[in-house]
Amino acid sequence: MRGCSKLGLALAFTAVLGTALLSARAGAQVFDADRAAREGPGFKVGRLVLHPGLAVGGGYDSNVFLQDSDREPSFILLVQGYLDIATEGSVRQREGDANAAEPQKIQFRGGIGADYLHYFTDRVRDAVGADGHINFSYNPSKVFSLVISDVFRRMVRPFSDPNTPQGPTISYGRNLNTASLDLVGRSKSQVLEGTLGYTNSLAFFDANAYGYGNNITHRVPASFSWLFFPTSALVYTVEYANQEFVNPGEILTSPTLLSKNNRVSNMIGYNGAITERFSLTAMLGYAAGFYTIGQNYDDVIARVDLRWQARPTIGLSLGYDRDVRPSYIGNFVLVNRLHAETTFTLMGALQLGVKAWASFYKTGLALSPDGTILGSEPFRQGTRIYVGIFGEYRFKPWLALFADLGYLADLTDFRYTELDPLIDPVASYQRFEAWLGLRVFY
Repeated sequence: MRGCSKLGLALAFTAVLGTALLSARAGAQVFDADRAAREGPGFKVGRLVLHPGLAVGGGYDSNVFLQDSDREPSFILLVQGYLDIATEGSVRQREGDANAAEPQKIQFRGGIGADYLHYFTDRVRDAVGADGHINFSYNPSKVFSLVISDVFRRMVRPFSDPNTPQGPTISYGRNLNTASLDLVGRSKSQVLEGTLGYTNSLAFFDANAYGYGNNITHRVPASFSWLFFPTSALVYTVEYANQEFVNPGEILTSPTLLSKNNRVSNMIGYNGAITERFSLTAMLGYAAGFYTIGQNYDDVIARVDLRWQARPTIGLSLGYDRDVRPSYIGNFVLVNRLHAETTFTLMGALQLGVKAWASFYKTGLALSPDGTILGSEPFRQGTRIYVGIFGEYRFKPWLALFADLGYLADLTDFRYTELDPLIDPVASYQRFEAWLGLRVFY
């Protein structure tokens, strides 16, 4: 009865929000940046189109707290949803809507989403994740245009060891908000394009135990592209970032050494179609990070993505990324990542896909606030591997059955010497996940 009553409450909660699911997709988070490409026709209200929906599913997590031993498995009840609002856009026009409006001077897209998670173990609280997003464009595709956007995401799944030996753990809520302003200029021929922007990113945690990780990042990105063939462009990007941790008092008592920093990066390369079926992105650059305390970095960064559309119903992508990213231990982490994904559409109703990646990582010197080595090794390094299979069958244009199977592993010899509340997993781990559910959308 307890589970049934919680299901009823979850359904009522989601119905009140009027939101819907896109897909469970190995993370059970509602927001998907590409969901506009897979939405239904929507309800037209004046010059706006509403895209609502609802979904209920179930899942299984073999390692809730990402532990290397004493793993805690659990079944999970999932209720997700979103409601998007948009001006009539490219999706409708691509589908041949005879009533689709001409491109407007002002284009808008926004939405809200929520996901309710109930773990069938007493060691995890029920939790509600959420997202909200707004994208406003003025004069798109004209000589000068303005783009304003904001994306909020709330993730609630456990990301580290349990903090109490029995009973519910503390909240794992992680809240991320990114607000951006971009000014875009183009030549009348559309051959040259430049962008200058400002982005403010805020990350904060529900629990005080993780408060040391709360931070704010200011970014100033710029880019320039030259279209030298109809579908090919030379691209240059550059970015400056400043990151500060917003609770200095928490940093002094945190289990890891954290430092405010300044980072710069730039890349140059090619992006475009080689043939009707092949497209390529190839970028090479350099990045450097300067920290008030702890280790600095400077290194080569790169990105290569090859996409092959064998048929309209069969696609394959292969890629390699080399990047230096912020880290809660060691100031930064150098990542070399190989990834591949393929999708198949059968009979116009069944979509199947396989996704895999391998990430080889190494942090900077991992220290505690007093300057001692944080773990069994000076650096946390290892290999993360993910393999997943996903599918969706559409009974109707508005009704679909989705399924997702995934395996994630972190292979490392690193072990923390102290087990204070940590944002990072304690050590190596393996996780198997499975999801199954129904969704309706329009």
